[in-house]
Amino acid sequence: MRTPVEHCEICHGTHFTGVGSRDRSGKPLRTVVCEGCGLVFSNPRPSTADLRAFYRESYRITYKHSWQPSLKHIYRGGHVARQRLRHVMPFLTPGSSVLDFGSGGGEFVFMLRELGHDARGIEPNVGYAEYSRDALGIPVQIGGFDEAQVQDESLDLVTLFHVAEHLEHPVEAFRKAAEWLRFGGRLYVEVPNVENQEIWPTSRFHEAHLYNFNAATLAHAGRRAGLHPVSSFPSSDGGNVSAVFVKTKSDFENLPAKLPGNADRVRRILRDHNVVSHFFTVHPYLRPLRKLQRYLRERRGIACYTDGQGLLRVAVKKWRDEEGSAEGPVW
Repeated sequence: MRTPVEHCEICHGTHFTGVGSRDRSGKPLRTVVCEGCGLVFSNPRPSTADLRAFYRESYRITYKHSWQPSLKHIYRGGHVARQRLRHVMPFLTPGSSVLDFGSGGGEFVFMLRELGHDARGIEPNVGYAEYSRDALGIPVQIGGFDEAQVQDESLDLVTLFHVAEHLEHPVEAFRKAAEWLRFGGRLYVEVPNVENQEIWPTSRFHEAHLYNFNAATLAHAGRRAGLHPVSSFPSSDGGNVSAVFVKTKSDFENLPAKLPGNADRVRRILRDHNVVSHFFTVHPYLRPLRKLQRYLRERRGIACYTDGQGLLRVAVKKWRDEEGSAEGPVW
């Protein structure tokens, strides 16, 4: 059952323009852009009850074809976790208190704990959360933001890596994260970039992604939650966009709701990035090579291991050995 969205999550606008009718698999999915701020989202979308059941029981099976992560997925998650460590380490001191919401298989939390931080996770999916607790031995709660048991002003850092696009109410989630943070604490958010030019044009919209952000809408979502954006930036390949927010005592009550011109920008980018134009770039020709490279790297990476802990401890050791190098750690 899908229900219509009556107002924008960020600016509460009610004027939407269609920008898509199919998801990446070709199934019907109406996607719109808010004319007030440029936020792109699915409309209509599943009910709250359906969303909760989907992420608790079905999401990982649908997209990973597994109730719990395989060794390949743990290796891949560890590789990504090392990249994420590079981004968050400037905000941490020894023993920092960190919460990773949407912790997946637990690789990022495990590595933070191995590095001496008081890290824990919250994961809506039962299978992945149970793997994190049973196989990796890390503290992970099962549930969503409204079910989380976290003491207010107890955390130095909250991370949401590829989570906000799945949430029914991301601004409310950011606001809840702000309650958990100490003053001066950071919220680090990473999401897919709706302006991504490398993706195949017809694969942009995802049934499980309720929202599609760019740097402007992601930063504004944090402001609307009462957080101060320190920075908002795309990844080097443009595929993702990240924002860092700090909890301050500033008053955001009179913050303007709209983002003039952002909807025009997003529509123009989506219109100009089409199948014909994409064939005149290098991206469709490099993509198979990159997939092959990843496949071979993963085969080599898991060949000597039978459990996730052993595999991830090697990643932590390499992080320690290479920390501070000019190019950053590579695994």
